[in-house]
Amino acid sequence: MTTTDDTEFDADLTDAREGDDLDESLHNIEQAVRAAQRAFAEIGRCNQLLDSAQDSGDQAIRELDTLLRRREYAAVPEILDRLNALAAEVARSEADRLVVCRILFGEDDEPVEDTRKWEVPRLTADDLPRIPTVHDVDDPGDSTLEDMWERDQALASRQHEVRQERARLTSDHLRTVAARAVRSFGTPASAAVLLAEARRAYELWASCLR
Repeated sequence: MTTTDDTEFDADLTDAREGDDLDESLHNIEQAVRAAQRAFAEIGRCNQLLDSAQDSGDQAIRELDTLLRRREYAAVPEILDRLNALAAEVARSEADRLVVCRILFGEDDEPVEDTRKWEVPRLTADDLPRIPTVHDVDDPGDSTLEDMWERDQALASRQHEVRQERARLTSDHLRTVAARAVRSFGTPASAAVLLAEARRAYELWASCLR
């Protein structure tokens, strides 16, 4: 036989359980909201770091421009080292962003970067104009000393022009690749490829000046 007291007791237990369930639901919602807030804050941090890195990279490119104009090739590796360090910092941050996006949006597959967007054709020594030699100068065979001197002068002038053109082509390529690497910091794989090409471009440019 169920008494009134028993009924009231059961009702109290039901109300208590419902209250506990409600408290737990509210707690879970609160935890989920806080987790989302932290996740979006992390995305904000990643965005801020990327913007800061690109600003620093732009400053490095301006310094590179000055060095290229002055042909101060010995100072360029320090600029490239700075760009590599910035790119590595962004790459770590972008890896964090990927984890956060997986948590927030359930993105299980890592997005494939479109590296073609940032591609720059590689420049090699074979792409540069060849420096003429004495073998490229016509020799009539009965030249006077004055004729020989004039041919030597013309050859030296032409060699100087070609060396200037080789230096211009390689410095332009280096500047283009380095600047594009900075713009591609947000896609780390592309930035890594471009910075590797920038290092090769630097070696080619420096060889044209030595």
